[in-house]
Amino acid sequence: MKVLGEFTVAVVLFLLLTLALTKKLAHSLQITTLVFFPLLFYGVIKDFFSKTLQIPMLARYTLLFPFIALAVILVCILIRKKKSFLKTNFFQNILLLVFILVDMIPLIYLQSSFFLNRNLLVTKKILDISKMPVPAEKPDVYFLLFDCYPGTGFLSDYMKFDNKAIESELKQKGFRVILDPKSNYNRTAFSMVSEFNFEYLKGINNNTRLRSNHYNRALYTMRSAAVPAVFDHLGYKIYNLSIFEFAGLQPLYNENFLTLPERDVLLFNTFTGRFKNDILWNFSSGRFSNSFFRYLIGDYRESQILLELAKRDFTNRIIDSIAKIPEETVKQPKFVYAHFFLPHPPFFYNERGESNNLDLVLKDSSYFSKDLFLPYLKYTNRVMLKVVDSIFNKSTRPPVIIIQSDHGSTDYEGCPDIPYLTVKNFAAFYFPDNNYTGLYDTLSNINTFPVLFNKYFKTAIPLQGDTATYLRY
Repeated sequence: MKVLGEFTVAVVLFLLLTLALTKKLAHSLQITTLVFFPLLFYGVIKDFFSKTLQIPMLARYTLLFPFIALAVILVCILIRKKKSFLKTNFFQNILLLVFILVDMIPLIYLQSSFFLNRNLLVTKKILDISKMPVPAEKPDVYFLLFDCYPGTGFLSDYMKFDNKAIESELKQKGFRVILDPKSNYNRTAFSMVSEFNFEYLKGINNNTRLRSNHYNRALYTMRSAAVPAVFDHLGYKIYNLSIFEFAGLQPLYNENFLTLPERDVLLFNTFTGRFKNDILWNFSSGRFSNSFFRYLIGDYRESQILLELAKRDFTNRIIDSIAKIPEETVKQPKFVYAHFFLPHPPFFYNERGESNNLDLVLKDSSYFSKDLFLPYLKYTNRVMLKVVDSIFNKSTRPPVIIIQSDHGSTDYEGCPDIPYLTVKNFAAFYFPDNNYTGLYDTLSNINTFPVLFNKYFKTAIPLQGDTATYLRY
């Protein structure tokens, strides 16, 4: 709404200025329309030359902008000489109505249940939740998701780091650590949506060029995910300490997976948006950056930093919150999904939990630093054990604890570019009865909840072949 308001004010002011010069409303309206069209759709025009016609030379600012400016000036001169705009106005009004109808039809269609179901990334044919039996005894279930936590084998083979200490600690506490786990995908949204629905996603594979609509569909699919629906059917109290909306519960941190601020997304194809993205970034955050230009232009990097700090604070809230949940006295069993942005970059802390210098860790180059990542991984391990001990010490009923990562990590300098490595993740399970039948040394995330439900809720959910994961990067 703010962006729309700013554009409305700009158009009205420009219209009043041209009206003062021409003294004719019809002429002023035509000139205003002519001037704002290339300003609003400059990116579309630029992409037409560079991508559709495959003539990038014509899309260069030194050629395209002067050409558009000259064309606008010449047409403005013709407008000043024209006396009647009846046919022009008729054509423009008809064209506008067509555009409105073209936009309205999908909007109406989008709201239909048929389209919404078509927009799901899963078939929802794996399990009929309404027919699930309700067992007499139901354990509390804690699902602890550590974002971007690599597998032990990957850390050993490619980062030359021995992470077996955390495995030993977990085993001493009664956990079964999976030897060679694999994530469903190498992106958080798709990996988690797939896991929470017991099935791989439609139309998402290793050849898919991911776009914003894929993420939107993933978030929409997560809202009606099967796993929370199962726990709701079984009478659980659900704690959503995650980045997703599901079972009608809002997340603590709303992640839309945009790589740009929403304002920049809305303005991306305008002249100002493209000029800022292509040229002015050199003065706000590039090689010519200085405080004056950052103030004058607006620093995209600052908005990104605020987003990263919000993720850090979100994780700290989870650490504090999950320490209190186990001791809550409620009649219902509990299902807790806690999503930690650990050891996901930026690497805010050293291994002792002391804050690193923000100017250092928030540099883009630091996101790939092995020297910062490994201490942060050790800090993550401390958090993991702290949370586990808190659950054990404060739980009012024997808990089930699942520790997992949504995918692995290869984002550090010197790592080989092998897509399969990104699905080498971490997984460990704690069952109160210490019976780990069904947990194989090689287990993909997609089978996590089927194994759990088959064991505790006597529900036959077929396991997906782990070998399929090899293609899901």
